[in-house]
Amino acid sequence: MNKQHWQRVSPWALVYFVLHFAYRFVKDGIFNLLPIAVVFVTQVQNKLFWGQIAAAVAVVALLVYSIAYYINFRFCITDDHDIMLNKGVFKKERLTLSFLRVQNVNIAEPFYFKPLGLVNCIFDAAGSVSQEVVLPGVTTHYAESMREQVLTYKEVEDKELTSSSSQYVQNDPLLSLMLSNKEVAKFGLMSNMAILALAALAPFMNVIFDYLEDAVIKRLEVFYEQEVGTLVNAAALAVFSILFLVILVAVLLSVIMSLIRFYNYELYFKEGKFKRIAGLLERHQLSVSLEKVQSIVIKQNLIARLLNRYTIQCFQATSGLAAGAKSKQSLVMPVLNIAQVNQTLLWVYPWLNRDNFDFKALNFKGVEKALLYKNTVFYALLPSLIIGVGGYISDVLHPLHGVVGFCFLSVFVYLSYVRYGYYFYQHNGRYYGIFRSGMLGVQYRVFELYKAQSARSISTFLMRNSDLKSLSIQLASGSVSLPYLKSHIANDIIDFTLLQAESEQRRWM
Repeated sequence: MNKQHWQRVSPWALVYFVLHFAYRFVKDGIFNLLPIAVVFVTQVQNKLFWGQIAAAVAVVALLVYSIAYYINFRFCITDDHDIMLNKGVFKKERLTLSFLRVQNVNIAEPFYFKPLGLVNCIFDAAGSVSQEVVLPGVTTHYAESMREQVLTYKEVEDKELTSSSSQYVQNDPLLSLMLSNKEVAKFGLMSNMAILALAALAPFMNVIFDYLEDAVIKRLEVFYEQEVGTLVNAAALAVFSILFLVILVAVLLSVIMSLIRFYNYELYFKEGKFKRIAGLLERHQLSVSLEKVQSIVIKQNLIARLLNRYTIQCFQATSGLAAGAKSKQSLVMPVLNIAQVNQTLLWVYPWLNRDNFDFKALNFKGVEKALLYKNTVFYALLPSLIIGVGGYISDVLHPLHGVVGFCFLSVFVYLSYVRYGYYFYQHNGRYYGIFRSGMLGVQYRVFELYKAQSARSISTFLMRNSDLKSLSIQLASGSVSLPYLKSHIANDIIDFTLLQAESEQRRWM
């Protein structure tokens, strides 16, 4: 048995633990405590006193837990090329991670470590966050040497496979992509963080508005009555002002978060490997091998269409798209114009060797019209009938509202139907699939067929009567699906996909 040399991280790592657990509390616990916070704001009389008591208790508990966690934190690099980690306070845990299972060794330089010359060395493995090993507060030299040690070991183990299958050669030129912070700020407008923040507050809107009515809205109402008189409804204008302010704050927070995450974005590509450097409070270096990427998504939502920008995301192996899958394992190119999209696609897929490549030019095959009929009935006709019937039995709605609703919902159903499509391409013996979906926006998912883990079809009773099937291909980065295909087409796609997965000898992890 190999002798194990257990090591401690620097005492400065305590700063990392304090901020890490504070962030975890805000991220995971803040919404659970939101009802208590609402009651506190609206019901508690001596808010300052009890707020100080609660804050003091929280800070002391955070410091005590972080110190205990640091004391129990140990790591070991074994002669068998394993990373071993002991951690935990109330529940002790030992994690063992083989070099072969490490997807990336990333280096993050938080702002509080920069004056000390320390970094966080992050070993990414396929799966959930619990399978990630982070060594905080190590020297830059140690982190770089660990990265070199892990990658060298993996290259030696994979040498026989990669030498015959890699499409990249040594001494390829270094390619780069830089994004200005002005462009990065646009990603805050394109992302859905603002919508998620408003959705999280939706269950508490009644309580919040009751408080705002007493504290803010009545004062605004008096102000508007003095300024605009009877020209408009002062109460409605006051409520609209509050709603506008809430949305504006949510959008500004979304922009700020995008700048913190992607500040001074730099992307480099050489010999089939990406290296991304970005971040304001933490300069994070992410290395991704293209061979380990399971699928690539090019998407453009409604706001992105208005800005004429796209987002590209490269997904590595995770536990699936359920809760717990690591978002850090996906390389995000947040806001690209069409020229940058073409440039990036040529790096990733050299077979896209045409100028001004556009996915719209591909001959996508669509799904069957039965999907349009089914969705029109369930998502347009039935809700509209409910609205129309409600118009007859109540004074709130009018039967014509049902007609308007049917027309409105039918447009969305049709847009969703026409977005579905699939396209397969062969280049140098490699087979690729491109699946399209969307509604107001559009999303393309591109992957090599041999990286499929499984493929299956789903057919309901009515679909079987119409000889239809829905297709689902499971990747290590999630599933790809297409509804309502002819049975023989779905079966052919499944058979060919499984043939590629079983016959290909290249590794994808």
